[in-house]
Amino acid sequence: MNTHSATAPVVRQAGEGDHVLQMRACVSVKLPASAAEDGRVSALEFWMPPQFGPPLHVHHEEDELLQILEGDVRVACGDTDVVLGPGGFAYLPRGVPHTFWVQGSAPARMLVIFTPGGGEQMFVESGVRTESPHLPEDGGTAPGALDALMSRFGMEYVGPPLGA
Repeated sequence: MNTHSATAPVVRQAGEGDHVLQMRACVSVKLPASAAEDGRVSALEFWMPPQFGPPLHVHHEEDELLQILEGDVRVACGDTDVVLGPGGFAYLPRGVPHTFWVQGSAPARMLVIFTPGGGEQMFVESGVRTESPHLPEDGGTAPGALDALMSRFGMEYVGPPLGA
């Protein structure tokens, strides 16, 4: 097989990545858009406490893919509303309002992929860097830190969180 690419592979072990505490969660950037050819994809791992999720929102510039790694996560997108457990997957197309909510009393982890990439930078810019992935002990960053960057990254809130 003969392949040519100007992009180098990115390989991360469990727990590796650039980690930021964001509200009550931790976001680990596994693949920044800057490492992918033409920024075509980015990948993040979300570490989330029970009863956590963002307000209903829309991405205007990218599609979002979710792979549930641990826990149970309710995913709502358009007319679809389903609880996914480990191994569950969701494709959330751009332009369609969506959200998710960690169900029950256990934390959850999920892999999030943006295509094209770039949305991960919103979390990096608004979060607090940390050396390792963990849930914040003090409640994390103020919710407004992320809100201020939403429009710059082509996203907008259109409703409350599922747990509201």
